[in-house]
Amino acid sequence: MGMIKGEGPRLAKSWSSVNHVCLPFNLQRQKHWILLVVELKECEIRAYDSKVDMCRTQAIQRAVQPVAKMLPQLLKESGYIGNGLLLKTEWPIIHVMDAPQQVGGGDCGMYILKYCEFLTSIVDLAKISHDAMPFYRLKLAVQLLQGYW
Repeated sequence: MGMIKGEGPRLAKSWSSVNHVCLPFNLQRQKHWILLVVELKECEIRAYDSKVDMCRTQAIQRAVQPVAKMLPQLLKESGYIGNGLLLKTEWPIIHVMDAPQQVGGGDCGMYILKYCEFLTSIVDLAKISHDAMPFYRLKLAVQLLQGYW
């Protein structure tokens, strides 16, 4: 509840002051990370997956369904008020099929970080490059060591 109200980590914003929220989500069966983008104005959840051939849309929707059911209730209990927000009982889950794809395994975590970075910076996701993954990893390590995040 505190996160929704912006009482979380320093520099946090309340959900009522943003249009979307990025949530990393682990598909435990597949041992695979995807990015959920909660679209607050559209009342939907977009699932960005760096390996769309690994999971069927129905499997992702089934795994994310508890989040889709819980969100409206959390927003209602937190006193969230959006512009014309319709508190549906369950939000639709859209499996985004055209996100850049990883080659091989082990990069899903980096991909969800880049999806989140690019989406929140309004940069075209198509600019995410598999060939740049070693650079992205090095950049993240330097940022973490310097206390950037």
